[in-house]
Amino acid sequence: MTDTVSLGIGLGFALLGGLLIALSGRRWGLCPFQHCPALEAGQCVEFTVASKRYATLLQGVDGEMLLITPPLEHGIPVSFEVGSFAQLRLTTPAGVFEAVIQFVGRQTQPEQRLLARVAGRWKHTERRQHERVVLPDEVNIAIHHAGEQWVGWARDVSAGGLRLIAPIPTPVNAQVRLELPAALRGLTDSDAERAARVVACERAPTRHGYAYQLRLAFVDE
Repeated sequence: MTDTVSLGIGLGFALLGGLLIALSGRRWGLCPFQHCPALEAGQCVEFTVASKRYATLLQGVDGEMLLITPPLEHGIPVSFEVGSFAQLRLTTPAGVFEAVIQFVGRQTQPEQRLLARVAGRWKHTERRQHERVVLPDEVNIAIHHAGEQWVGWARDVSAGGLRLIAPIPTPVNAQVRLELPAALRGLTDSDAERAARVVACERAPTRHGYAYQLRLAFVDE
């Protein structure tokens, strides 16, 4: 074997090794946790501590650390004892994931956030019957209920329902009527108006302050 051939083979292995390292680094950069779902800033999360459930937002991921917006209780941010555990529930376009997390600290600068680590594997507990599309921009939707009308904005949508932010709460199982803009009619396979049932209503932080997140399931008429 000539020196030229040996050099070529060596360079080939070096390039292959570099490519594998790069791909591995990218994978862990996007998903640092074992068997984790897609994690994005702004996702809604719920967690249960001492049989009490809280709803808030995921601010992001730093290495293997979850950065979580502190939930509010009577208008005051809630913190938890370092070392305490919680059952986390994360809703994504691919379905619902759950994992046990452990609170390891809290930051106040540049903004308040809870620091938590995932203490076990993620479990994919619910899969979407319909593909859910996360909306990149706020899409306004007119909502009618009990003789009143107000405007909310959609966060994601599918052929089976949608998730939106509303300025006022609506009772669970209440039926509402939605005026869907043209941009959503194709995604929902709907006309300009559609009836929906409130599956869940919870207090949620937004860029404008706190409002209410409604999870709606379309009703066949």
